[in-house]
Amino acid sequence: MLLKATLLSLLATASSATAIPRDSSTEINKCLPGQVSIGGTCFKAGAFCGGFAAIPCADTKQICIDDPRDDCDPKKGGADCGGVCIEPLFCGGFAGFSCPKGLTCVDDPRDDCDPENGWADCGGICVA
Repeated sequence: MLLKATLLSLLATASSATAIPRDSSTEINKCLPGQVSIGGTCFKAGAFCGGFAAIPCADTKQICIDDPRDDCDPKKGGADCGGVCIEPLFCGGFAGFSCPKGLTCVDDPRDDCDPENGWADCGGICVA
């Protein structure tokens, strides 16, 4: 029953996702104001998160990612990089939803479904 509720919740999230894939290479990093480009896909940018204080996203449907709009990059030694809350795209699951070009499907750490421990058809999220 928990698995069914989790899948229904993730499908509802997927249907309301606000990502806008860009097809043209000249527009790949051009997003509308209030959006952030991740792997060539524009997502609605939410509130500030992360940093040394590890500020979480208030909305549990969102995840905190490094904000690509600033010059601070934790992969290049940035220590107190702020993040931005986004609602990730759903992928995988029993229907095998794929991610837009430039993004990869990984297991969603927010749910209890673990494909490494025998669960089948776990949903995922698209990441860069």
